[in-house]
Amino acid sequence: MFSGHSVLALAREAGFHRAGFVDPRSVIPLARRARALRTERFLDHQAFDGLEWDWLFESEPDPRSTVAPWSETSSVLVCCLSCARHEPDDLSTPGDPHALIAPFARANYYRTAMGMLRTLACRLEEERGIPRASLRLFSNSRIPEKPLLVASGLAAYGRNGLAIVPGLGSLFVIGGAVIPLPSAELCPASDMPQTGDLCGSCTRCMSACPVGAIEEPGLVNPGRCLQGSAGSAVLLEPRIMEAWGARLYGCQECQAACPHNRALTEEAPRSAGELGPSVSIRRILSLDPASTLKELFRGTAMGMSWVSGDALLRNALIAAGNRRDASLRADVERFTARGEPVLRQTALWALERMSGCGKGNQACAVSTACSS
Repeated sequence: MFSGHSVLALAREAGFHRAGFVDPRSVIPLARRARALRTERFLDHQAFDGLEWDWLFESEPDPRSTVAPWSETSSVLVCCLSCARHEPDDLSTPGDPHALIAPFARANYYRTAMGMLRTLACRLEEERGIPRASLRLFSNSRIPEKPLLVASGLAAYGRNGLAIVPGLGSLFVIGGAVIPLPSAELCPASDMPQTGDLCGSCTRCMSACPVGAIEEPGLVNPGRCLQGSAGSAVLLEPRIMEAWGARLYGCQECQAACPHNRALTEEAPRSAGELGPSVSIRRILSLDPASTLKELFRGTAMGMSWVSGDALLRNALIAAGNRRDASLRADVERFTARGEPVLRQTALWALERMSGCGKGNQACAVSTACSS
């Protein structure tokens, strides 16, 4: 007999660490919260233009509408794939300092998740007769995946605004599928898991944020969050560059402070687009223009179209400044003659930051390099 349990079993066989269905009734409070945030101007119109928020707003039946909400015609499967690994965070060697990559970007886990979803779709067609073309697969998509994951009961929101799954922490990526079967048929309310508050009185993530972007529990100001600036080639304030540390892409401070991300036993699989935990700063700065650098990252998490090559060069320049390794001075100086103001001014800042290192000092202390 076809059931939601068999679909969840197929998802786990495909390689996901967690899988569940969205209870449409659980989405309604999230939709109301999103409306309130928009009214309070915490979420601007661009946030709503960039995502398909109708998945939230259309979950609540409208007595004035003749169109059935998606909850009556479809089911949403949400899955989690761990991106946690037990490996060093920094592969720097004397004379070859590295820029650091956050765990979620060390491989293209989104592509891996999509591959698992395609395997699942084939199994559903072969074993259950559900045409592959009738499913919508998603990972790192315009659908608000995090609210749907929380609505599934697999996760709860942390004070840093990220979803936390017991046993996976917040170190995972989300994938899922829209299945053309009524949710009442696949996910009876009695079968839905429930994840309550996981934070209690803990505020470690809020204290750990180097720029104070977590303005109140659960609300992160994207304009202040370091990750929010990681892929956009804009000039950053000196205080932000100092807080940037040795990052190339991804800020992990709030997650590193979270107790739920410690002693994790379920690890990420080997995935497409493997980069590892860090990349040589010298190698990055040698790949100029930015199009050459983007070619290096093709097929990786940093090869996505919305990640600017100039932003990655800027990040590497900031990392060089904060590493304070005199061996990088010549690599940084080349960018002072660049026409792009962002790269030129960032290079000048980095050289000033490095000025405390003597020419013979190959490995100055790195007090500001992030440890994630």
